Amino acid sequence: MRKNLWLNHELINGKGVSIPEIKTIYQSLLNENERINDEIVDSIECNDYVRLSHLLVSRNKIQTALKEVEALHEDDLKTYVSTKERVSYALTNAAESLESKGEDVLLNVIKSLEKMNQSTHSLVTKSLDFSSKAFSTGNQLNHKAGKFLVKKTSQGISKLAKCN
Repeated sequence: MRKNLWLNHELINGKGVSIPEIKTIYQSLLNENERINDEIVDSIECNDYVRLSHLLVSRNKIQTALKEVEALHEDDLKTYVSTKERVSYALTNAAESLESKGEDVLLNVIKSLEKMNQSTHSLVTKSLDFSSKAFSTGNQLNHKAGKFLVKKTSQGISKLAKCN
């Protein structure tokens, strides 16, 4: 009889519920509180004050339930780390480590791009110089060939004129 009264007393105070169940209930209360906070913002934006009033009452009840669960199982909840928190923690650590490595990689990429830009500029400058010299030489040869043709043509005409 005493054992039954003690078990009933524990159930009333929430101590007969297993720790995983309590953690699940606590997490669902937290999720519901977050959902209601989002709906409160939506109802304010829509100027729906009746809905806002109902949401505030619901939020108050959920926050009271959260405080009760925290008061009864404070030590158990402190050791509990949800999957969401573990994933968040892992992603945060990964992002921080990649951030430092990413900056180094980015600096290396920037340096490589600058070197490639300088090399490209140098090659373009050299090819322009070569093209310019080639055109200049081509123009000189064209001028000499033209001069030679004019000279030979005038000599040929001059010989013809003397023969007649």
